[in-house]
Amino acid sequence: MNALPYFLTASLFLILFYGCYWLLLRRNTFFGLNRAYLLASVALSLALPLISLPDSWLMGADSPAVMESVTLPTFAVSPDAPDTLYGLTADQWFWLVYGLGVLAMLTRLLMHLRAVFQLIRSGVAQARNGYTLVRLPEHTGLAGPHPSFSFGRYLVLNHADALTEPSALMRHEEAHIAQRHTVDVLFLEIVRAAFWFNPILWFYKRALQVVHEFLADRAASERTAEAPATLQADYARALVAYALDVTPTALTTPFASASTLKQRILMLQKSHSSRRALFGYVLVLPLAALLSLCTQPDHSPAVERANARPIEGEVFTVVEQPPVFPGGMEKLSVYLGEHLTYPAAARKAKATGRVFVSFVVTKTGDITDVNVLKGIGYGADEEAMRVVAEMPRWEPARQNGQPVNLKFNLPINFQLNDTPTPSAGKTEPYAGIRYFIVDGKEVTKAELEAIPPATIVRMDVNKEQGTIAITTKK
Repeated sequence: MNALPYFLTASLFLILFYGCYWLLLRRNTFFGLNRAYLLASVALSLALPLISLPDSWLMGADSPAVMESVTLPTFAVSPDAPDTLYGLTADQWFWLVYGLGVLAMLTRLLMHLRAVFQLIRSGVAQARNGYTLVRLPEHTGLAGPHPSFSFGRYLVLNHADALTEPSALMRHEEAHIAQRHTVDVLFLEIVRAAFWFNPILWFYKRALQVVHEFLADRAASERTAEAPATLQADYARALVAYALDVTPTALTTPFASASTLKQRILMLQKSHSSRRALFGYVLVLPLAALLSLCTQPDHSPAVERANARPIEGEVFTVVEQPPVFPGGMEKLSVYLGEHLTYPAAARKAKATGRVFVSFVVTKTGDITDVNVLKGIGYGADEEAMRVVAEMPRWEPARQNGQPVNLKFNLPINFQLNDTPTPSAGKTEPYAGIRYFIVDGKEVTKAELEAIPPATIVRMDVNKEQGTIAITTKK
């Protein structure tokens, strides 16, 4: 997937998942599930735009059958030289601005990490069971008192807490360390650096930190089985008593934050959510699947048929004498090169790929029943149909000496080149072909070009293998 559509699609998934969390899940007491949901939804938002569903899922199992008609050689169309501003293309400007944003966010993250570790190094470390206790000195060089916190395997106590080691605080921060909450925060910070333009990730981080507090509160207040209700009440009072007007470091959360204190006390007293609340997590799956289908590249025909006039008589797929474009295949390539243009919307979205156009050459040589079998969207499908529908009258196909209708498929490859060439949009009819096969025997290019067009029954081109195979009338 191209960069801009990827970022837009991933942002849509982030908004969908967070919206479901805010509406359905944030009041649940399934704190472990909420933590897993927030982390998994971010990871899925990054991964789902990279998944491309099979065409058969999007177009129906019967779609490939129409490809049994005669397939012409693939024609490639490329845009002219891209527009530039101050010597840079739009694509280069995009990556420049995006890269500067990522660099700024990563610099900010590194500065915060440096501040945290400087604070840790300023204290006295002591090994404890499963973590390292750090006691900060009375003067840390900060403007005011710093709250106690945990980060990674470090439990950092300010000078006042280091003297008393409050039981509630110690249990709470030990729970943060045991449950590895720092890893979650760092993961979200890295994603925020990559998606610095999307403010929804700020809400993700805020929601995740609140869930972390709920989890640590539960672990701290349920440390013993003795009189759990009394223990919860004592713990809640300890939270209120500890609440101080201090400013935490950006990557840490204080034991008692005024912004979350009310929520935490309410959650401590709240009864467990019923099992029916689990359906909220399941409901997200069909919504994500629907969004995934809606954001798939446009593989199905998105345009109406052109020149869909009634066709008299049978439509053949194999005939004795195929129709001929005025002047032959080389003139058809010239016609397409002169009339096809790369749509501006497709260029802006960096959309590339093949558009398969199906059409019928009638017994009178007219072009009708033009439609797209598989497209890429962004105006490329309509452009391919327009050019095919406006083709001049062909010399009709013949079967048993009589003019008949014949169905054709024309693959048109819309491709973006880093370095445009003078021939962009006008390709050789046999470009990339190394092997020429006529009636099962390999021949030279000159021998193939010497075959009278009227004797050609079928032509198949395989660009990947570099072969062109022709069946002639016996």
